[in-house]
Amino acid sequence: MLTPGSGRVGVTEDQILEDQELLNRIAAGEKDALETIYERYSSAVFSLARYMLRSEAVAEEATQDIFLKIWLKAASYSTSRGQPKTWIMSVAHHQIIDIIRSRKRSAALSDPHEYETLDLLPSAQIATDEAVVRNLEAERVREALDKLPPAQQEVIVMSYFNGLSQSEIAAKLGQPLGTIKTRARLALQKLREELRQNDVE
Repeated sequence: MLTPGSGRVGVTEDQILEDQELLNRIAAGEKDALETIYERYSSAVFSLARYMLRSEAVAEEATQDIFLKIWLKAASYSTSRGQPKTWIMSVAHHQIIDIIRSRKRSAALSDPHEYETLDLLPSAQIATDEAVVRNLEAERVREALDKLPPAQQEVIVMSYFNGLSQSEIAAKLGQPLGTIKTRARLALQKLREELRQNDVE
């Protein structure tokens, strides 16, 4: 079994190209390439899974499932879908959502109140409408997040789930701070609109 890696502090242009090549090699069936990707990104994937699933044991299992999914889906990656890390975290997010939905259906039989609410921890750097994400029903927030473009999802996940500031996110992604602020603003606007539509329905 693979064990969680330490991850990387930032992603340079050379590393992006290297990750793209690794995904191509994974698509070709090279297991050592998967191990390298796992070493680089398992820490971020596990942190997201642990936060959203609220169980270290379930998060560990989910992390294994996510990298199996990456192994199976690597051929579907293309640069048009963003940086490799963006794609990997998008795969992780979708897989975790599936797990939450499955567990919620099972839990409803014994405890209908399980997973009803989720307190998201806002980054001090993101001042745009923090109430949109804080103290909302978990399922509604997760479904709304699932509808965001991958680049906007990534900023919200890194800020609210991983606790990074906008400056830290910009450094990690190799993007201008203004770009990150714009993505966060647009993402929160879309979340607010989606949640408002759900209230109307």
